[in-house]
Amino acid sequence: MADGDAVDDLFGVDRDVARAFNALARWRARLATDPEGCADDDPLFGLRRVAAKSTADALAQHRASVADEALRDALRQWVQALILARIELVDDLANARGAAEKSGRFEGESPKRVSWREAWRGVPFSKTPAEARLWLSAAADAAPPLASLRRIRAARRMEVARRLSLGHPWELLLPATASSLHDAAGRLLDETEDLWRAEQKALLGDAWDGAATIHGAVARDASEGWPGRLSAGWLEAVFGPGASGLPIRLDPLPQPVGASSFARALYSFGYAARIAMVPASVPFALSREPAPLSAHRLGFVFGSLAADTQLHLRVLRLGRRAAAAQARTLARTALFEARLHAVRILLGDDAAPAPADLFMELTARLFGLPLDARFCGAWPVARHDEPARLVALLQARGAREQLRERFDVDWFRNPRGWTHLRDSAGAAREPVDERSLPATAVALARAFEEALG
Repeated sequence: MADGDAVDDLFGVDRDVARAFNALARWRARLATDPEGCADDDPLFGLRRVAAKSTADALAQHRASVADEALRDALRQWVQALILARIELVDDLANARGAAEKSGRFEGESPKRVSWREAWRGVPFSKTPAEARLWLSAAADAAPPLASLRRIRAARRMEVARRLSLGHPWELLLPATASSLHDAAGRLLDETEDLWRAEQKALLGDAWDGAATIHGAVARDASEGWPGRLSAGWLEAVFGPGASGLPIRLDPLPQPVGASSFARALYSFGYAARIAMVPASVPFALSREPAPLSAHRLGFVFGSLAADTQLHLRVLRLGRRAAAAQARTLARTALFEARLHAVRILLGDDAAPAPADLFMELTARLFGLPLDARFCGAWPVARHDEPARLVALLQARGAREQLRERFDVDWFRNPRGWTHLRDSAGAAREPVDERSLPATAVALARAFEEALG
């Protein structure tokens, strides 16, 4: 069958793209906990045609009807994304194996060898900053081999982009240049620098470093009103009847550590809700984006409720003083997370692996002191959809303000607000206005100043 014939049935290609996406998602979920069990599996077995350059080229040349042009273009973007995912399978497995290798030394009361994954889990679960430092040191032991693997991955990603006639692998997923993303990330860091220094000093005094900052960002001191465990039922209760009837599929919810765990759960609920809002009749390639900008944006909008006094008043049933205090604590955590998103972009560019001096500078801006040099290249890294996460973060403030203006401060429990969200969750793909990104970064910084003022 000729390549052109293979894409004549666009809806058939769409079904295979959906199957490939779901198979990859299942494989990656297993990979996180059982890399050896995934070693001999090929998640794209029988689906290689939707992860092949010949199919992307055939879609580029395919003459679709006016009605099918959007689907054809969306399928081509998906095929390109799946090409990258296919080439990266070997790197995904190598990184998962490296993260599971017990190559770190934890020097706590019961010294032991731990993996990269175990060490990083230990940092937020630590009872004290001193314990968190021991876990972070163990992670630093395990970091250099992972940094080497990630350099190989970056080179491979750049080669894929070149073969697809693109300047950067980020462009496979999001219509934005690396330079515009760097500019926006740098502006966000610059505009929040003084505020973050003041907040870090108020939280930690002069004893700030990476471990203490991460330990503080967990927000254990904002503990009033939250349930003892995270559940889908609690999340549905937060939003009232608005979310009823949506086929929301949540990933397993984690054991809560501090209030920040609930902020992340709210984010996950918003992300999953946005995906569930698209009508089932819409083809997969139009209902989902390889870098899900709109889903990340609604995730950030929902996640921001943790720093909204209204949630603490109306859902957690706190008094005004306690509600304001907890919302402020979680706004500080959100500020740290926003700066971390920016640093991931600036240190995680496949085209320009960060030199040691930039790593030391940016981690000092994030934590007050530079992170252990052994982390350079291993953490923080940009996830495959990191550009979409940054753009969504910048756009979320405006989206949230529009919801508040139209449906009042309790928009998240207003059925009309949910109707609006459902009605706006169509299949149209949004362009990214790169010129507006610096201004949205400044607006987000001003919002943090207002919340923490």
